[in-house]
Amino acid sequence: MSTLLSVTDLTRLLDPMFDSMLSPRERKALTVRVERISDRQELFDSDIVESGSARLRWAVFGEDGSSGTLQLAGGTQEMVLSVQSDLQDFLAESSFAWGELREPKDRT
Repeated sequence: MSTLLSVTDLTRLLDPMFDSMLSPRERKALTVRVERISDRQELFDSDIVESGSARLRWAVFGEDGSSGTLQLAGGTQEMVLSVQSDLQDFLAESSFAWGELREPKDRT
């Protein structure tokens, strides 16, 4: 059975990862939205995110990035690690954090 999460629950799962990967200044500038893959429509807080149906889009200091498809079938921890990897790629290619390797401050 596939895991289902609301956008609010998804955000709660990802917030600690964003907090640990971004500087306070970057975190303040971060905007995140969840969008459906099929039509790129934004999902809202009460909408349900099904595995493989959505991705995150983010922007920091005007630079845009995104996650791959949010796969929840492997569990929420696996999904968070996947988004973290995508965020690391974005940061390393951004003008404000070019080439930086960042790891979460707390891996628990």
